[in-house]
Amino acid sequence: MLEHRVAGATTTAPPRVRRGPYPSLTTAVAEFGADFAERFTAALQRSWADPMVRRGTLGTSLVAAGSISPAFLPGDTFETPVSPLIGRFGLEWLGTGAGRVFTTILLAVGLALLVDAWLRMRPVHGRKAPSLAWLLWSLPIMVAPPLFSRDAYSYAAQGKIVSRGMDPYAVGPFWVPGPFADQVDPMWVQTPAPYGPLALQVQHAVVQVFPDHAYASALAMRVPALVAVGLLAYALPRLAERYGVSGRHALWLGVLNPLVIMHFIGGAHGDAVMVALVALALLLASRGQLIVAAMTLAAAAAYKQTAVLALIGIVGMALQAQTDLAPGATARLRAMVRHGLTYGGVMALTFTAITQLTGLGWGWVPNLSVPVSLRSMLSPPTFVGSVVEWLMRVGGMPESVAAAPVPIAQTIGLVAGLVGIAWITWRVAPRNPVLATAGAMLVLCASGPVIHPWYLLWGGVLLAAVRLSAAHMRAVVFATLFFVTYGVVDATVSNGTWALGVSAALWMAARLRAHRRRVHEQSDEPVLAVARPRT
Repeated sequence: MLEHRVAGATTTAPPRVRRGPYPSLTTAVAEFGADFAERFTAALQRSWADPMVRRGTLGTSLVAAGSISPAFLPGDTFETPVSPLIGRFGLEWLGTGAGRVFTTILLAVGLALLVDAWLRMRPVHGRKAPSLAWLLWSLPIMVAPPLFSRDAYSYAAQGKIVSRGMDPYAVGPFWVPGPFADQVDPMWVQTPAPYGPLALQVQHAVVQVFPDHAYASALAMRVPALVAVGLLAYALPRLAERYGVSGRHALWLGVLNPLVIMHFIGGAHGDAVMVALVALALLLASRGQLIVAAMTLAAAAAYKQTAVLALIGIVGMALQAQTDLAPGATARLRAMVRHGLTYGGVMALTFTAITQLTGLGWGWVPNLSVPVSLRSMLSPPTFVGSVVEWLMRVGGMPESVAAAPVPIAQTIGLVAGLVGIAWITWRVAPRNPVLATAGAMLVLCASGPVIHPWYLLWGGVLLAAVRLSAAHMRAVVFATLFFVTYGVVDATVSNGTWALGVSAALWMAARLRAHRRRVHEQSDEPVLAVARPRT
């Protein structure tokens, strides 16, 4: 290189600036954050522009307002002296007869608006469900008391137990006396936790943010649920598209579903995290990432043990990915056992590692019988056993004989459920792994001794990623409206205004009939047809 020197001048090259990786990384993160914020804001604006989204948001706002009632708030809220917030805003009258009627009307009208908006948003005739409608519908409920269940209060008490260094698998909320124990349903005050160790550590983390505020801790249990529904809104449509199902339809049926808003967000149930992680695990498995999928499934099971059943779907996807599978039942059985041991082993090792990291141990195993101590008339085996028990008591049978039908019916139900799950694993999983996972979870729910409405979402949400026939779609919509109505009636009974709940039930029935007349149903396609992920 030639240098041109000028007399009396010095030619000093400018110092070279050595750039490390951090400025560029910071810039990239900032650019990503700005781009994400811009796209998120645009999606939020597009969603809000939809009149049905605004109608649903009005509905959940009325639900939040109607939840300020004895049906949902802790029992002593309206007792003298009333809760400080109730007294500050002069809301004592909501605990009276007129106040209960008023809040019940708000609740029923709000859920009616939400259901109506959801039905009208069904993605037919070119309509698309807005991507962030679920978030806008959830925001008003985030500040409402725990809805349709008092489990969030139990979560807060269990988190407090962990924060005090006690074993949540050995002691119940009774051991944290004061506001944390007082909010818990009296039925569960003495019972230890049946949940997985990851769920308890998340509850612990939430309580650490509000260590002295039991009610705030219970409300904050919605934060993991909201994040989980966001993950579900990401994973479920993509899983559906992998199997040739409309992602918009999956978003509408599985994420915008009123039961998801009512129970996953409103009730702050840990089931939301479990279902979202299961959907993510199935999505990863459909992309061939089977090891990572099994590890994700372990995290879901560490939150709620029901997720173990999703191993059926992962095994089914592994079978579909196997190119050298010989024909015949024997070869398929060997392959299923091999895949089950492989990915089940990965899941077990990951679950053990999570358990070790949480430091909470395996005390949940003997506590799995805790939820079944409740007699649930929604459970078919329990209902049948209870009817037989009642007939025996009416007939004057001895108490020792009359007490037998319920446990016998529950045992028969569990055996039938296990047989059904085995059949689904063998016949359905190799053809349609997502349907097999959903079916196995629904069979477990239906055959179990206890059913809560949010239990149906274990498999019901995953059905959104399956190509359903018109008849099955009608069944899913009917079940959704039935259990929404059940929640309304249950709340109105708690408020002493059951007649309003019956009126809401009649409206829901009329709304479903009108919806069936208006909406063009999907083409009738068999749900057991072979469903393979797109490459």
